[in-house]
Amino acid sequence: MYLKPKSSDHFSENFIKNDKRIKKEHKTIFQLSDIKKKIQGIILGLFGSIMASFGIALGISTLTSNHWTILSSGLIVGLASSFANSFGPLVVKSKSQTYSKNDFFESTGSFVFTFIIIVLPLVSYVFMDNLNIARIISIMTGIVLLFIFGIHRALLEGKTSSPLFYASTVAFIGALFAVICYAGALYFIK
Repeated sequence: MYLKPKSSDHFSENFIKNDKRIKKEHKTIFQLSDIKKKIQGIILGLFGSIMASFGIALGISTLTSNHWTILSSGLIVGLASSFANSFGPLVVKSKSQTYSKNDFFESTGSFVFTFIIIVLPLVSYVFMDNLNIARIISIMTGIVLLFIFGIHRALLEGKTSSPLFYASTVAFIGALFAVICYAGALYFIK
């Protein structure tokens, strides 16, 4: 039995259909990769923001026992850090790139999310009368947040072999930073 070869038009039609499908899949993968990079950037910014916020509050708590002064110092640092991490990329965008409403909304969402996360370690200074307990809760909350976001960052980066080790390392650095802030403040007081 002799099969008649398909026309070259049939091959080119299938090629074009497959090419469009591949381009669409590639565009979707590229968009997911772009979102993944943004989330990684937010988490990386959170590491520094969390440590700066609870570190400053911890250091200030050695200088004063006024809970509102401690809280406001942590909030000011958190606000500045959140703003810098969220809107900094928009400010440094090259002149050839254009700003879109989506960029602004993404930065605003990142700012709000980062600020909410930064406030969590500071809440203990509002609800605890005992300053030592407030410090411990603040440090532990910060370390737990660093650990949680460390796991997420490790998984996003594909460090599936050791996300717990990576998260533990980030949490350890946060704890070390807390000790340095506290000891540094005590040193400068004397």
